[in-house]
Amino acid sequence: MQLPDLSLLLVMVIFWATYVVLRVFVLKPLGSILEERERTVAGATAALSEALEQEKETLAGIDRRLTEARREALAARHAARADANAKRQAMLEDARAKAQAAVAAAQAKLDGEIGEARSELAKTARTTAAEIASLALGRRIA
Repeated sequence: MQLPDLSLLLVMVIFWATYVVLRVFVLKPLGSILEERERTVAGATAALSEALEQEKETLAGIDRRLTEARREALAARHAARADANAKRQAMLEDARAKAQAAVAAAQAKLDGEIGEARSELAKTARTTAAEIASLALGRRIA
């Protein structure tokens, strides 16, 4: 009788021993490293999502503040224009009043001068008429 071939059994023992050694020293540490990596990636992804959301909120806040600043600037510009227009209108009215006063003063002065010139013309007209008549008649007219 021959003894059974135990090589298959020896191969199976070596296989299972190798499997246990690999599992303990390679597969478990490698698996834990991969799990840790997945947790890190998941945490980083969550942090990125949170940061992107916070960035959107910040940008929206900046846009709101910028819009409000534009409104305030437009209101200030409108108020400045209204104030400038009021000052311009006041200056125009003042200039018109001064111009009307100057025209009235000039007109009064001219009216006075015209009155003086008419009275002087009336005085000189009689004497001039008398001189012309005396020259035309050749004798003195009283």
